Amino acid sequence: MRKNGKELVFIRNMRISTRIMIIILMSVLAVFIFTYVMSVRYVHTSLEQRQRQELTMRAEYVQAYLRSLYYWDIELTPMQAQGLAVDLRDLSYDMHQDVHVYSLSGELLATSSQELLSKGLLPTNMLSTQPFYSDEHIALCYEHISEEPYMVAYLPFHNGAFVPIAYIAVPYYLSEQTRKEELEALLSQLIPPFVIVLILALVFSFFAARSMLSPISMLTDKMRRFEIGAKDNHIDYPYHDELGALVERYNLLVDRVEESAEKLANAEREGAWRTMARQIAHEINNPLTPMKLSVQKLQLKRGTDQFDEYFEKTTKMLVEEIDNLAHIAQSFSAFAKQPEVVTTEVDVAEKLSNVIILQRENDEQIPVRYVGADSGVIVRADKEQISQVFVNIIKNALQASPTDIIVVLNAAYSEREVQISISDDGSGIPEDIQARIFQPNFTTKSNGNGLGLAISKHIVEGSGGRIEFETSPKGTTFYIYLRRK
Repeated sequence: MRKNGKELVFIRNMRISTRIMIIILMSVLAVFIFTYVMSVRYVHTSLEQRQRQELTMRAEYVQAYLRSLYYWDIELTPMQAQGLAVDLRDLSYDMHQDVHVYSLSGELLATSSQELLSKGLLPTNMLSTQPFYSDEHIALCYEHISEEPYMVAYLPFHNGAFVPIAYIAVPYYLSEQTRKEELEALLSQLIPPFVIVLILALVFSFFAARSMLSPISMLTDKMRRFEIGAKDNHIDYPYHDELGALVERYNLLVDRVEESAEKLANAEREGAWRTMARQIAHEINNPLTPMKLSVQKLQLKRGTDQFDEYFEKTTKMLVEEIDNLAHIAQSFSAFAKQPEVVTTEVDVAEKLSNVIILQRENDEQIPVRYVGADSGVIVRADKEQISQVFVNIIKNALQASPTDIIVVLNAAYSEREVQISISDDGSGIPEDIQARIFQPNFTTKSNGNGLGLAISKHIVEGSGGRIEFETSPKGTTFYIYLRRK
């Protein structure tokens, strides 16, 4: 056990270049061994298959030939054995093939090779393992003469009415010399290319090891000197191989570390803002109910016509303003108590279609056009909150657009993501405020609270997606990217 441990440590302490060379050479050797084994199996299988096909053809020829000779015979008796033996010897001389005929009871009637019979090498009865036939199927079996295997084809001996009158046995003696010659020919073809491939693999592994170690050394050096915020943290590696994927992953992790640092700072700012939001919501909500009840009582106690007209307008305005304050307070409270995003499989096409149906009945009478599937697009998102994202962005677009809104669901965007774009034809977002567009409590509208886009970003990113926008004086397009299931 200790020895194995020392050997493992020795292998692990080897230079990576040496290990790469050993692995490549062992792989080439393993491929050669596998190729040789499979080729030997193929030679044996192919040779056996050819022998079986040849034996089958010979046996069928013998069967047809004997049937033509004994077309009118109802049975073969021992008295006919001598004549049958002559026919078999003639057939054997023409075909260079031994042929034996057994009676229906399995006894040897005649053979083309009396020498085998006299030496006791030919069984006088069919082996008990051989089947007795009732149809024209051929049985190919293996038998032995002095421990040497050979193949035998057994088939029925039919007369002209296809009535079996005996059984035919056609032996086929396997040639080990043929097999050896084919294997030697195979080795003579495999060994020279293998030696060439082995030399090329040695040279290739040497240069491959050097090429692979260079970016690894650079990666180690970069990780040693990594600093958050530094401009040269990324590694430039122009190739798209496995090391390229490793370098790309490293660069991605660098971006995520820097992004996490930025998110941490933003989270601290948002935490302070949420505390303030809860305080504002508390202060605003306290006077709302009594104010609203007081105004409603005044409406019930109106007196003269002038008084009624004056108070009708005033109280209506106050109630609307109170409702507006309640909405603002509710928005602030919702942002402060934002629930955690729980991702599940959601049919985003169905969710988006339902939101658009509701948003088409807007106060501005602006048409909302939709391009995409009505259902069947499955993504990972928060089933309860994803609709709020679409509502927030479409409402912003309705407030910015003088003409129409276009919503596009691009289900074929990529293998990993689905893209949803929401476009308006407004005047765009000024450049000086684009960096603040997703910050809480930032708005350019007099009646807005600046929380819609911040909440939307929180929901989308919490689902593992992302949200971006493009803007120009001709309009703004928000892009929502959601992960597929």
